[in-house]
Amino acid sequence: MGSDPTDETGFNTKVETQTVATGAVDTEEIDTGTYGKIVEGTEVVLRSEDELAAFWAELHGGSTSAGGDTSPDPPQIDFETQVVVGVVLGERSSGGYSVDVDQVVANGSEGTMRVEVTETVPGDACAVTQALTSPYVLATVDLQDEPVDSDDEVLFVRSKQDDPC
Repeated sequence: MGSDPTDETGFNTKVETQTVATGAVDTEEIDTGTYGKIVEGTEVVLRSEDELAAFWAELHGGSTSAGGDTSPDPPQIDFETQVVVGVVLGERSSGGYSVDVDQVVANGSEGTMRVEVTETVPGDACAVTQALTSPYVLATVDLQDEPVDSDDEVLFVRSKQDDPC
C-alpha cells in the first residue's frame, strides 16, 4: 500500500515529524578523550559551575603528583543559557572506542530532553592500542526560551556503530 501525495493524512504525519526535528537544540563539544579517570559508564547533565567542577575533577583525575601535571581547568560555561551533558562509556579493554553527542532534542512543554549519542567500536581488523581506556565526551546544550529545570526528564539514547578502519 503506497502513500498518496494528495492524502492530507500523509501530509499531517510528515508535518508532525518535522515539528519534532525543530526541537533540536544547538550543542558544542567542549571536551572529549579516551583516557578518562571515571571507569564506570555514566551519563550526566551538569547544571551549575560546582557540578561541572566536581565532575571535571573526577574525570581528569586532578593533580597527578606533587609538582606534577594537574588537570586542565574546566571551560567557562554560562549556565543561565546552557547546560552540559556528558557521557562516559566506562572502561574498555583497548583503544579504538569513542563516543559522540549526535543531537539533543528538547520538548519544553513536556519538560523533557533527549540526548542522542553514538558509541563507535573498533572493527575486528582495526589495529588498536592495547591499553585500558575510558572514552568520554562533554558538550554544551543551548537552552531554549527558558532554562531546563532540575526536575526535567533527560533520556540518553545510545546507538553503536562499527569502525571498519
